[in-house]
Amino acid sequence: MSEQKNEIIYQERLQSLAVLAFEVVESLLTDTETPIEIRLNTAFRIVEMCTTGTNQDIGQAIVMGIEKNARDIEKNAHELAYIETLLKKD
Repeated sequence: MSEQKNEIIYQERLQSLAVLAFEVVESLLTDTETPIEIRLNTAFRIVEMCTTGTNQDIGQAIVMGIEKNARDIEKNAHELAYIETLLKKD
């Protein structure tokens, strides 16, 4: 194989791995069964990586996403507590 073909194959494999890595991180952050400590540590590491250098816009978008997820989690917890209260009344 030529060096150029090897480079193309390498880039395609790297892109596939990046997609897989993002999916794993996304599932960690959005799975409510994942302990909150792991989700927060993962989120903070991503923010650290993205806010160094010129990627501050990406880091800020991630922070906003994390904040939204935290609000959604809190809202869901309140709704579940309310449902639990209703079920106990019966």
